[in-house]
Amino acid sequence: MLAIDSVHMSAAGMLVDLRYRVLDPERAQRALGPKIRPKLIDERTGIEMSVPTTAKLGSLRQTQGQQRSGRSYFVLFVNTARVAPGSRVRAELGELVYPNLLVQ
Repeated sequence: MLAIDSVHMSAAGMLVDLRYRVLDPERAQRALGPKIRPKLIDERTGIEMSVPTTAKLGSLRQTQGQQRSGRSYFVLFVNTARVAPGSRVRAELGELVYPNLLVQ
């Protein structure tokens, strides 16, 4: 299980930064393990945002062999939906879905 701490704009609005805290490491691993592709969806338009991957940095999210309880992690999404502060998004993190998140 995860607790969403915040969803906010980053990189001059080009990225959406989702921060979460791990409550149940086993479930968090299933939700955000290295093979899982998290999605962020603009609730108004239905446009799906994905995690970018770069040649030098790889996927712009924290993935580890094991998620740790009480630790905070991030996932960055390309802002293809052009969300802005005040928008509502839905995070789909593997089997976990978090609707109606406010972008700060």
